[in-house]
Amino acid sequence: MRSQKQQQAISEQVAIAQMLSSVPRPCYNGQEQQENQWSAYNSSNTQNGPLSNAKQGPPGGFTEKMWQNVARTYSRAALQEVPAAMLQVNTAQANANVKPVLADKMMLNEPCLFFEDPIKQQEVISVCSSPASTSDFVELLPVISVKKSSKGCAVVLLRDPAIIERCVLQRVAIVDGVCVEMTRHAKTKRKEQENGDEAPQAGIFCAWGIRVERGMPVSAVGIEEYFNSLAGKSCPEGLVARPPFQEGHLSFRLASDSFASLSFDIRSIAAEQDGVLSGAHCQEGLVKELQAAKKRLDDLWDRPPPPMARSLMTRVARSQLFPHSGEGGQEHENRAGDKLAELMAVTNLLDGVPAGSAFLDLCGGPGAWSQDLLGRKELALQGFGFTLKAGAVGADDDWQADEKDEWYEDLYEHPDWTALWGADGTGDLLKPGNLEHCARQLAQEKVLLCVADGGFSDKAIPANLLELYFYRLLLAELLMAASCLKPGGKFVCKLYTAFSSSTAALLFLTTRMFDCVEIVKPMSSRATGPERYLVAKGFCENAETASIRSALARSHTLGNGASPLVTPLLTPVVTAEALAQDQTFVKSMTTMATTMCKRQTEALNAVVDRADFLEDMAMDSAVCSDPFSSLAQERREEERNIKEDRENYKASMREERPSRGGERRNGEGKGKGKGKGKGKGKGYQTEEKGKGKGNGLKRFQ
Repeated sequence: MRSQKQQQAISEQVAIAQMLSSVPRPCYNGQEQQENQWSAYNSSNTQNGPLSNAKQGPPGGFTEKMWQNVARTYSRAALQEVPAAMLQVNTAQANANVKPVLADKMMLNEPCLFFEDPIKQQEVISVCSSPASTSDFVELLPVISVKKSSKGCAVVLLRDPAIIERCVLQRVAIVDGVCVEMTRHAKTKRKEQENGDEAPQAGIFCAWGIRVERGMPVSAVGIEEYFNSLAGKSCPEGLVARPPFQEGHLSFRLASDSFASLSFDIRSIAAEQDGVLSGAHCQEGLVKELQAAKKRLDDLWDRPPPPMARSLMTRVARSQLFPHSGEGGQEHENRAGDKLAELMAVTNLLDGVPAGSAFLDLCGGPGAWSQDLLGRKELALQGFGFTLKAGAVGADDDWQADEKDEWYEDLYEHPDWTALWGADGTGDLLKPGNLEHCARQLAQEKVLLCVADGGFSDKAIPANLLELYFYRLLLAELLMAASCLKPGGKFVCKLYTAFSSSTAALLFLTTRMFDCVEIVKPMSSRATGPERYLVAKGFCENAETASIRSALARSHTLGNGASPLVTPLLTPVVTAEALAQDQTFVKSMTTMATTMCKRQTEALNAVVDRADFLEDMAMDSAVCSDPFSSLAQERREEERNIKEDRENYKASMREERPSRGGERRNGEGKGKGKGKGKGKGKGYQTEEKGKGKGNGLKRFQ
């Protein structure tokens, strides 16, 4: 049984079909030709033209809604045949082989009730208008409405729950040749929100982004066509992602047996592939497999369209396989704060830190870690920050900081936090004298925590060599911690892969200066990335630490403030031969490096495979998969015209907006304004007394 509303909608569509059945089917070559032919047809059929007779219509006359539908129909494109996907065989009612599928908002986008064969046309109208067929009418189209925003998103209300559930699982679609992300949309109501009731699931929210929308708009017509095409189709297999391993925090303990002799042969060396492949703590074959997996991901990014915005497939694939990977910003302004919170929970970092202690946020702009630490009121920590100032380093071949990495404004205003910039005021930890200047400023402070989330990425860095280019910054951060921490202090530092002997030497020296050393990868750190954290607790101030600090300072001085892009790598402070003698360190280091290498390789391959699957599935179900096809280009042009017309209309309304109650230039007028209280309001040319709230501003021409 159909509701009264559904039956009324069907009756209206049948009436429209009856009236339009008398319209001849012209062949249009363009919108302008269509409009000219339609005007000529209407002029020559003033008495009998369908638009002139529309108000008479069937018995009972047309409703205003029906009249609007007819008007929209003839303001759109040429009359078209019903697509094959929208036809249904009807053998019970008549000999006609097809009858149209009508929506309750018929022909808002494309007319679909017309046939080249007038006999078939009349048969279909007869079937649709017969009482029997009206009571046994075909099901309505899945799409109720499409509300598209100029910001690169749309809300699609659907009447078919099966399509909604399919799209929620599918997550991605290709519309007009552009990748679109789909998530569940709830039709919320204010009363339900206030009462805490769960809102009914109403449809799908589609998003492709404002940047894509500006260059490659997605049309509302294409969106509606895509969702309607899913009616009656089976759900593809494999929509439920199967991750290669379970998400979770990773932690590896590093330890050593005894002190190793320090190298005095410190010199600059080239950062080459052999420095990564020849490491003693991970097999060369495993490292090459990781590099091959990275190349697969890079090739995916470099693959030309179609479809456009392919990076969406990779992002969705990663979120399906590793929902917590790369997520963050829920409790803090960015993901860095969430990762520090996870590190604290996993390692009990703040246990034993007395109230009133000081911390140094090293290379930590914009300051999410400082915000987190200052927010722990029970500790009443005194904070200091040292980071590279944006625009302070002028050399073209030097590393630069972005403005987004400047300290948050609220940190400057915090009474318990101070920014340090070094001797030259740049905040560059690699420049001569800045590290020592900072250490002297903190000498009288009780620094028990040094956190360093520094890192950099540059297109000039060759593939797979980020670890080697990061070496000098890691060395400087370790030296800074050893120079400012008080006994018992703790050190947290970000690093990347640990394949080279140079990185291994720094980690070995850390085990000699601290009681407990771990390598931790929090769950929010991307499973596909090399990022991990060194967490060292229990700083030891003794003769061995003093000798290590001197060796690190010699290496740091040898860099002479050069950019890491120019002088990235130095010979290790402890030789590979000396490290090989410490079996405890070799075992713990090998376990960490090998396990994390295999895990990252599995994650990368899984994401690429999933992204390929999503793209193939989306391309198979797409109605228009080529963004450069004539259909997609026509729709984009139409979207641009609609947007331009809308903007022109708004502009004209702003220019020609009349005042309420008519034009008043020299009289008093009642005006409403925003704000509280009564007052006089000034018009553009004369002053008016405004009755009502606010300043009573009155706009008129």
